[in-house]
Amino acid sequence: MSVCWEDILRLPEAAYAGGRRVPKTVLTSRAMLTKHEQRTLDKMSRLEHFATVAKGTAQVLPRVDEEYDIQSVVFLRCEMKGDSQAVAEVARLLHGCFPNPTVILQEAGDGIAVSVALTRRSHAERGATVVFDVESTGLFDPDNERYAPFLDSLAFDRLPQDDLLSYLRALASCVRLSQAIGPLGFYPACAPADRERLLALVADYDRLQGEVDALAEQRRGKDVSPNDSARLRIQIRKAERQRDNALGQIRGLCAMPDEEIER
Repeated sequence: MSVCWEDILRLPEAAYAGGRRVPKTVLTSRAMLTKHEQRTLDKMSRLEHFATVAKGTAQVLPRVDEEYDIQSVVFLRCEMKGDSQAVAEVARLLHGCFPNPTVILQEAGDGIAVSVALTRRSHAERGATVVFDVESTGLFDPDNERYAPFLDSLAFDRLPQDDLLSYLRALASCVRLSQAIGPLGFYPACAPADRERLLALVADYDRLQGEVDALAEQRRGKDVSPNDSARLRIQIRKAERQRDNALGQIRGLCAMPDEEIER
């Protein structure tokens, strides 16, 4: 598929890198990838340096202190092979190949995905950086109207530009909120004072949904006894109640779209 990331991100013209290809051989040698990691790279067909947001390209100040050394944010465009289900695996690998914070723009079949990684100074190795947080959307249809507000939220002029860390954190929080579109049916928006609470609730919802899924998978095991099955069923119901409670609180904080209110 072809998606116009320029129209979505609306970065300053100087930030765009011209779609210069990043060869897999360069990643393999510079990041010292294992054979397994090299096979993961084979699940993408093309990787491009899409843009760089920095003081020189977008007039956003770096963040350099004892915890961070963020001189630039690198945007990479990644074409996957076919309708690949390996978008998350490939994104995680790519994030770890670069010392800079990275934003991965992935295309797979009719879907796209956005993944944002934050980095900090390594506490173990002087001069090195480590990835400490990754937020990913998973694959979604860019023509789905429910995702339009999310894509609009990624525009450069809609994000804080105090420094590169504030810009990056805002990007990551937009991606995290997009994970609630499925259960909510819309991209959650709230008053600025409630944003941190909303982000925490979305994280709680994701954690509890993961717990429900893991318990359900465990209960389906062939060797599960009737007693264990009953115990797991109780745990699933408890986790579902907590998950639904988090979802209710998210709805309470959000400004519902007009069409949702009318329903």
